[in-house]
Amino acid sequence: MARVTTGGHRAAFDPLKHSQPLGGALAFLGLARCIPMLHGAQGCSAFAKALLTRHFREPIPLQSSAINDVSAVLGSSESLLSALDTINERQRPDIIGVLTTGLTEVTEEDMFGVLGASRYAPGSRGPLVVAVSTPDFHGGLSDGWSAALRGIVAAVPATGVTVPGRAAVLVGPTLTAVDIDEIADLVRAFGLDPVVVPDLSGSLDGHLAANWSPVTTGGTTLDALLGLAGCEVVVAVGSAAATAAGELAGKAGVPLIAHDHLSGLAVTDLLVTDLIRHTGATAPEAVRRWRRRLADGLMDSHFVLGGAKVALALEPDQLVAVGSLLYDVGAEIVTAVSPTDADVLRQAPWEEVVVGDFVDLAERAAAAGAELVVASSHGADAAAGAGAAHLTMGFPVYDRMGAQLRATSGYRGSLHLLVDAANRLLEHRESHRPSRHPAAAAPTGAAAAERLEQDEHLEELAC
Repeated sequence: MARVTTGGHRAAFDPLKHSQPLGGALAFLGLARCIPMLHGAQGCSAFAKALLTRHFREPIPLQSSAINDVSAVLGSSESLLSALDTINERQRPDIIGVLTTGLTEVTEEDMFGVLGASRYAPGSRGPLVVAVSTPDFHGGLSDGWSAALRGIVAAVPATGVTVPGRAAVLVGPTLTAVDIDEIADLVRAFGLDPVVVPDLSGSLDGHLAANWSPVTTGGTTLDALLGLAGCEVVVAVGSAAATAAGELAGKAGVPLIAHDHLSGLAVTDLLVTDLIRHTGATAPEAVRRWRRRLADGLMDSHFVLGGAKVALALEPDQLVAVGSLLYDVGAEIVTAVSPTDADVLRQAPWEEVVVGDFVDLAERAAAAGAELVVASSHGADAAAGAGAAHLTMGFPVYDRMGAQLRATSGYRGSLHLLVDAANRLLEHRESHRPSRHPAAAAPTGAAAAERLEQDEHLEELAC
């Protein structure tokens, strides 16, 4: 069990942390025909939209209530309702996610009371409006995702009727589109019908939509969301989804299967065992085949990653997931930096996790002689400063293509992660090794004069 410490700086010089509203907006982007709206100044949504667009390379439907200095002082209720009216009239979404920002949190405006007394109150006609408190001066991206997911679950009505075979699958913020596909396929392999919430594999997987849309073009539909409490089991992948999953399981009165991550053989085995126990089915041959491939990959990659010094800077769930898998094959985790504190960090199998920024990563990675740095695109300078290979992962990734098409979960995703890490390290070692056939050093002094005489003699013979 790891101990969690804080970095050695009183302020963040090169921030690793992203805000709660950004994490909350990302969660709502996994719902179909949805528009997240930040209740704050225009710049809050503009910055978040720029990061999301750069990472996903897709149009991002993100709106703002555009509070100015006057409405911030006199009250922003009118700005909130006006923005909702505009979105409803022009974009016609099924779901609107309203997220507070530091500005509206500091003014202590009762957003929930305003919405509850308006035409957007729960149960009213029109789009489903889910309001979430996400102060950007507290917590980070994972906390915002968790808060948004709890808000979504709170909006799910209790049906009292269980649909046989339906499984509600709640996921964390660090899973890619392919990760979600992998988890859904694994659940489906045991005869269950998974409803993933939020489902970024349907909305931000890089598909080319037939037409431009002002709302999300895929994800969990409103009908699926409203019927979520009719599931027979709730599956949670990621500690950021665990609280919401527990609340949903309690509302539906069904069992909960929760795992902090699915990176590695043992943890995926646990999920498979849980599914076998719940359904009474046996693991299909396709699942067994990928398990055998991962087992072989663990042995093969051990010869590359075993003993390698690795530095990590990722969101809490992903930090523990990636670090645990690399630790399993013998890598030495010399430093691990998280943007925020979380209980899951204490489950890491190495000694220490630091809550800090990229400066902490750069200093500690260089001091420990890290060979591989696993971090987002913002970690490139830290990797270069340490003379280490950089495996780009996390958020945001803008210097590599296909961030949403890389998996780290399940048997297949774990194998892909091992292969990516091993290949990146092999490539780095090969490019930084001395040449096997160095050019002969140029002669100097008497040796140079002798070489010149020999060359002149050869020229005379040639003539």
